[in-house]
Amino acid sequence: MELYDIVFEDDEIVAANKLTPMPVQPDKSKDQDLQSLLKAELPSKPTFLEAAHRIDRRCSGLVIFAKTPEALRSLEEAFRERRVTKRYVACLEKEPIPPEGILRHRIVSDPKKNRSLALAMNPGHDLSKKRKDSVEAELSYSLLMKTDRYFFVEAQLLTGRHHQIRAQFSAMGWPIKGDLKYGARRSSPTGRIMLHGRSAEFEHPKSGERIKIVAPYPQDESLWVLLGENF
Repeated sequence: MELYDIVFEDDEIVAANKLTPMPVQPDKSKDQDLQSLLKAELPSKPTFLEAAHRIDRRCSGLVIFAKTPEALRSLEEAFRERRVTKRYVACLEKEPIPPEGILRHRIVSDPKKNRSLALAMNPGHDLSKKRKDSVEAELSYSLLMKTDRYFFVEAQLLTGRHHQIRAQFSAMGWPIKGDLKYGARRSSPTGRIMLHGRSAEFEHPKSGERIKIVAPYPQDESLWVLLGENF
């Protein structure tokens, strides 16, 4: 299995497509991480390289890295201010009904278990009074394609919470294929879950030009190949 592909690089940023289960940055597990690999292996040998955002260890897809401190500050500000349009595609085990909409939950994170719980926001019931540790989570989704057994969905985060897409889809009864932690029937031979950071659209930190970067789907999974590159 390939570890990553470089899908874009210039003097300011590097965009990598993470293809194997590993953390984006060094963490307490001390497992091999994408950022350290890039620092060691990029032909350009950047003296500075930092991830502007992260995706889950077991997800595949796009990660943007800054090659200068100035680029990092610009990108982090853009992410904080929701000026980056990030698009994810997930393969679900159950059909989402309705086929498109907005999901709103309260997220409670459990760092010890590295898990998040998405709780329904019932009208007239102020959950926050009972769960002071909960935060609001919101995403939009739409069904792209379905087979007899699986359902491909586009998701866009309207907030950024720990394991948000995984937790919210699980709370709806639509677990992501391979995601045992959030209710999937079985794990994947690749160790990944079928949640892919498909694209990001943002202003280039130096030129200000609006750019869009797309990460191809992993080709070692037949269902991604079935979906193709049209979505």
